[in-house]
Amino acid sequence: MDSPIRVIIVEDHPVTRDGIRACVERDGRAKVVGEAGSVAAAKQLAALAPDVALVDLGLEDGDGRVVIAALPPATRIIVMSQAPVGAVVEAIRAGAHGYLDKGSTADQVAEAVHAVLAGPVLPPEVAALVIGAFQSGELTPREQEVLRALAKGYDNREIAGDLGISVRTINRHLENIRAKLGTHRRSELIRYGRERFPQP
Repeated sequence: MDSPIRVIIVEDHPVTRDGIRACVERDGRAKVVGEAGSVAAAKQLAALAPDVALVDLGLEDGDGRVVIAALPPATRIIVMSQAPVGAVVEAIRAGAHGYLDKGSTADQVAEAVHAVLAGPVLPPEVAALVIGAFQSGELTPREQEVLRALAKGYDNREIAGDLGISVRTINRHLENIRAKLGTHRRSELIRYGRERFPQP
């Protein structure tokens, strides 16, 4: 019998961690060898050189992308989060190999841990958005300025005044940002902007 897949879980809610561990270990193909609830603790788990890491992006002391960057290159990383698709795209750019919504079933979690060893694990609807975001490229400097202002809670007229351009131009920039990040919900754009451009 093959050795079980060695897994670490990085999630700041203990009850959620318990549920994920049960899903991972339910069919005997994988074993959880370490758990962490913070970026600092997760960095220490990197020394275990796990086969797979399940990482939440919103941790108590920082961004899960810092954890992704700290893990060994051979570790396959699945983001397990409720984050907007824009944040998922950023995590994949940072080195993640897959994504699972926290509403996934136990079977989906167990299968993803096994499948990610062979290739990316992305639900079809998320894969389409991720591919679109990659093909559309990075946000331009002006689009980043618009997103940063949006993250501050400005409405379109306030953003236009702040940047010295017309509201119509702001609307066009927002359309481009929505297309690149794969979401049309203003609330998700604001959340993503706050994650990418933390306010002092």
